Amino acid sequence: MKTSLVQTPIQTDLFPIITGIHYQTEFIQFAIWCGTPRQSRKFQTQKEFANSIKVHQDILADWKKHPQFLPLVSKVLNEWVKDRISDAVGSLYEKICSDKVSAADVKLFFQLGGIDIINPNNK
Repeated sequence: MKTSLVQTPIQTDLFPIITGIHYQTEFIQFAIWCGTPRQSRKFQTQKEFANSIKVHQDILADWKKHPQFLPLVSKVLNEWVKDRISDAVGSLYEKICSDKVSAADVKLFFQLGGIDIINPNNK
């Protein structure tokens, strides 16, 4: 009997190999930290983060100039947003149901649902 294994992605499957960087794991950790909104970060300052991964702040400054850094930060942020879309829509719905609703909120909610309440025959 032959069984197939489901592979679980590992860190290297999700992130590219970074060229010209000696501390690959730390570089990726820094990109993840930079791509995470401030209120969700464990370390609030770049200095605290540098200390946590045991590198000097100057290295972080150099990493920010690396050509693969910003695309990686963008990818991290994009995934962070995707993970929270349903929460954002839920919060918008709660606002619509409250006394703090605006016409723009209602319009956005319908747009997210693909509904044009102004011109309902538009497809």
